[in-house]
Amino acid sequence: MISEDRVSHLAHKVIDAVWRADVADLADESRALAMVKNSIAAYFSVAEEIEGAVRKKLATMAKMPGSREYEVLYQKYLQEEMAKRKW
Repeated sequence: MISEDRVSHLAHKVIDAVWRADVADLADESRALAMVKNSIAAYFSVAEEIEGAVRKKLATMAKMPGSREYEVLYQKYLQEEMAKRKW
């Protein structure tokens, strides 16, 4: 789980980058910051769900974590879970 402090730090970096690049005018910076924080938190939440689903599938197999076969299956299941969620 990503900490709230880390989410806040990343959100501030995004807002700063938007200002520096002059990509958008933010009429309400605090609202924009809150929206970016929510988006980042949601992204990591889904990433954790996907990771959990993949690890759950792998836990049912007698594969050794770190082995080549485990890593291949991990990547395969990760792609499958991401496709299921259209991510």
